[in-house]
Amino acid sequence: MGIVNGLLLVILGALCVPALVAQKSPKAKALLDKIVPFQGIFGFIMFIWGIWVVIQCILNISWFAWQFPWGLIYWITILVDALLSLFGGAILGWGLIQQNILAKASDTVKAKAEESFAKIVALQPKIGIAAIIFGLWVIISSIIFL
Repeated sequence: MGIVNGLLLVILGALCVPALVAQKSPKAKALLDKIVPFQGIFGFIMFIWGIWVVIQCILNISWFAWQFPWGLIYWITILVDALLSLFGGAILGWGLIQQNILAKASDTVKAKAEESFAKIVALQPKIGIAAIIFGLWVIISSIIFL
């Protein structure tokens, strides 16, 4: 965890929030469609990073004992950071998956994938706002815990 991780979380959140703008402006949607491949790559990287950090949190649950209650706050901060990275990355990475993997799939698989994505994409603005706010907390807590 650190300042860089907090900045990455803020960027992830900023990439999730433009979905709110795209619903209101067709011009913004056209611009966002141009950056979908980059969102997908960044989202996929953040998804993998989120998985890695969740595993590390589970393996290092002993951080609770480190100067209680600060160790608990530190551990929860890392876990929430990892979960936001995981879910935000999955949402942003979905466009890349859809373009490259689902293009070759059957129509029934595409229909089920679209149905699942419609449910998940509803969370995108909430995850984006939470990621921005929590990314700022990660930066601040990194300075405090140093």
